[in-house]
Amino acid sequence: MNTEHVEQRKFLINSRGFQTPISEIKPQDLLKHDLVLELTEQAKAQSKAHEDFKRKVFSEVNDLIALIAGEYDVSIGGAKGNVTLTSYDQKKRIQVGIADQISFGSEIDIAKQLITEVIEDELADTSSFIAQLMRDAFEADKQGQYNKNRILALRKYRDSNKSDKWTNAMKALDEAIICSDSKTYITFQERNIQGAWVQIPLVSKSL
Repeated sequence: MNTEHVEQRKFLINSRGFQTPISEIKPQDLLKHDLVLELTEQAKAQSKAHEDFKRKVFSEVNDLIALIAGEYDVSIGGAKGNVTLTSYDQKKRIQVGIADQISFGSEIDIAKQLITEVIEDELADTSSFIAQLMRDAFEADKQGQYNKNRILALRKYRDSNKSDKWTNAMKALDEAIICSDSKTYITFQERNIQGAWVQIPLVSKSL
């Protein structure tokens, strides 16, 4: 804690929203206040880092699924979208689980609009195959739902266009997939000396 900062302050805001002079606040209350603020900010930073890492995992796993499905015509994962990726030596693995059938957040409509604009502005006359692929991906079924595999396959083309509009479309696509209503989980595991799988905790265990 920065004691110099404590000495320079003239007041704190109390629970009623009024300014309380530092001279009227007990030293132990100042210490407690500063510790709470300091640790809370650290907790928020840790939480954001964890969320950013989770997004990175989902994004890169979905990229791999799209790549393998498109290049090798092989499907990865179960009917609900659960995926297990294992290292070649079978000593480490990642499990990405989706409790329910994956759905897309409202960002999917933003992605669709931006992708459509790029198609109309840049791809319509130059790459009819990609343009048709993009249009097909956003064909909804009778229930108004998009095909998950077709949407994920679009991620293969994230580097096919360098425009800001395309970059924003791919970002919206990521957000739509990651921020779906389905409950998701990620686990990292590695084998211990006995050969059993041991989970690598992403959140600290209780002290």
